[in-house]
Amino acid sequence: MGAIAEFIEKRVGWAASDEKWWHEIGWGRRSATGVQVTETSALYSSAVFACVRLLAETVASLPLPVYRRMLPRGKERAYNHPLYSLLHDSPNPWTTSYSFREALQGHLCTWGNAFAEIDWDMRTGRARALWQLRPDRMKVGKENNQLIYVYTLPDGTVAKLEAYRIWHIPGLGFDGLVGYSPIQLAREAIGLSLATEEFGARFFGNGARTSGVLKHPNKLSKPAEDRFRESWNEMHQGLSNQHRIAILEEGMEYQQISIPPEDAQFLETRKFQTNEIARFFHIPPHMIGDLDRATFGNIEQQSLEFVIYTLRPWLVRWEQSAHLKLMGPDERLQYFVEFLVEGLLRGDFVSRNQGYATARQWGWMSANDIRELENMNPLPDSQGDIYLIPMNMIPAGEASMTPPKMPVNYNEEDIKPLVETRSSRPALLRARTAASYRHVFEDAAQRVVEHEKNAVLRAAKKYLGEREATNFNDWLTDFYRDFPEYIGRQMKRPAQGMAEAIQQLAADEINATPDKAEMDRFIGDYINSYTLRHASSSKGQLQTLVREAVDAEAEPLPIIEGRLNEWMTTRPGKIALNETVQLSNAIAKTVFASGGITKLIWHALGSESCPICQEMDGRVVGIEEDFVGTNTVLQAEGQSPMKVYRPSSHAPLHQGCICQVGPG
Repeated sequence: MGAIAEFIEKRVGWAASDEKWWHEIGWGRRSATGVQVTETSALYSSAVFACVRLLAETVASLPLPVYRRMLPRGKERAYNHPLYSLLHDSPNPWTTSYSFREALQGHLCTWGNAFAEIDWDMRTGRARALWQLRPDRMKVGKENNQLIYVYTLPDGTVAKLEAYRIWHIPGLGFDGLVGYSPIQLAREAIGLSLATEEFGARFFGNGARTSGVLKHPNKLSKPAEDRFRESWNEMHQGLSNQHRIAILEEGMEYQQISIPPEDAQFLETRKFQTNEIARFFHIPPHMIGDLDRATFGNIEQQSLEFVIYTLRPWLVRWEQSAHLKLMGPDERLQYFVEFLVEGLLRGDFVSRNQGYATARQWGWMSANDIRELENMNPLPDSQGDIYLIPMNMIPAGEASMTPPKMPVNYNEEDIKPLVETRSSRPALLRARTAASYRHVFEDAAQRVVEHEKNAVLRAAKKYLGEREATNFNDWLTDFYRDFPEYIGRQMKRPAQGMAEAIQQLAADEINATPDKAEMDRFIGDYINSYTLRHASSSKGQLQTLVREAVDAEAEPLPIIEGRLNEWMTTRPGKIALNETVQLSNAIAKTVFASGGITKLIWHALGSESCPICQEMDGRVVGIEEDFVGTNTVLQAEGQSPMKVYRPSSHAPLHQGCICQVGPG
């Protein structure tokens, strides 16, 4: 066990009386049947043991990962968090995660409380081990208005531990100290179950049926009576002596005075007590072997109800307790633990396939998402990462010739209604497809920016806090030399998924066959280009901020931190919007060029706030030419001029532009 706090000999002031507390944690009291029921003796009841084992083994078998919250939404497994290995793999060198959670859940089901000592790493402030404690040795109280845990060690000494040292998961009825013992609450039901079991055992073990009497016409002496009783029991008591013929002499008669077991409804009583105990633990009877009312039609539904109404409350107790006791205040804002119960909620093969078909058709699951749930390897070459969407859907009430509105995720204005032409319809379809991938790009960009922020901020605090601008600039150079590799790993998957969808649409547009090898080369070049653009932009911004702050004799650290926070808020959305439009147009242009198209036309799908894009609508250029040259000034009637600093061979023309090019 981890280091125990100081030993104590004096008593502490307890909020609950000792006598009441000892009853609650299970020294046990006699039930009305006369059977003493404790948390240990209750497990001799087959129904109680089955219920406790079912809950303990189920909770222990569920994966319990630690997750990191992603902004603005989503989550990912925090494999590097120290708590991940403790909860998911092994809480200490002696115990597996399964055994640890099985023991603690068993304690919850019997004693109503589960305890584990937290071995903290005082250097990092993180838990480095968890050691399960026996609830019958733990006493909980208050001292100086502080929660105190007193644990009796195997050698009889006691140790007082502060609340931060103990992971306490209380059960139902938590009053700030301990939860109620389910066994003591169900004492009468369990006592009756144990009593009927004992009665049955004694009945079959006592074949002499001692509840009857032997009648003799004369009076027997005491020695004769004792000898006859011993002879009778030896002859007829026990299962091996059942059904032996009894020979009665001297006019002796046997008279039964007990009620036969069937008359006392012995078997019905035992069945009822099984259901009664299952009711206490909220367990469907069929899950502990009572199939009287189970059918093929209702077992699956009852199993789902077990997960939702029985298991889920226990899991929430675990999750919230771990979140509160095993993480610091800052960690709770970013990390959390959560059981995976999807495996328990899966239907039969036909039902699962129907659900997968719906999810695949409507675009919230890919083939690889489905294969992962079915414990299958992903498809090769990222083919399984494509998300399909139905292309024939438009908002209700809109005219069939009016294109639907694009998602308004990044302060976009609504798309200006256009009358579809033969040439603009495919462009609208590509624009809608690109828009459907924005959330995937945004999630990837969020991971990139968050990783970037954390690394840069640590370095800035280290160097700029010491006014070492030179060292910080050297660090930026080293960091952004290697950072493109990380960017590429995050952005490659969404780019490949969208590339295949756009490539197929563009190929269909000109009746061509998609060239997968060509697209793989293109995506590789695009990823390399984007990662260098991202790294160069970030590095340039940060170096400029530091230089300006030094020139102005200002503190550069707050300025850097402000820019990093701004990136976290706005940059992922901007990247997602710009890159989906950029990539969709670049892919289309590549497909058109491979298919022999010699001219491109500009399709303005932008908002009414962008009259310059509307001025560009219908412009045709050669496929090797630029729509706009370097340092070109564009102006629409009644609008301020806009200068384009680099040539544009396709959209986007500016931030927020969602135009598309098509074959001219």
